[in-house]
Amino acid sequence: DMYAKCGSIEEARKVFHNLPNQNVVSWGAMIAGYALHGHGVPALELFQKMQEKGTKPDIVTFLSALKACGSIGAIEQG
Repeated sequence: DMYAKCGSIEEARKVFHNLPNQNVVSWGAMIAGYALHGHGVPALELFQKMQEKGTKPDIVTFLSALKACGSIGAIEQG
């Protein structure tokens, strides 16, 4: 979360992928980081992957995905 908020998306991605267990908080932090910095497509791809891996999104993650949709004009996906 810290790396993403500071704009170090690549560092955040490395930390995320090296986590032994990813939960809704870690998925949400990464999705929010992408969305915060205008990387809507990777945010939505990660949102989809999170669900495919069996993690159910919470309200915070849904809001981050919605922000990602807005950043790329994906009204249908939102």
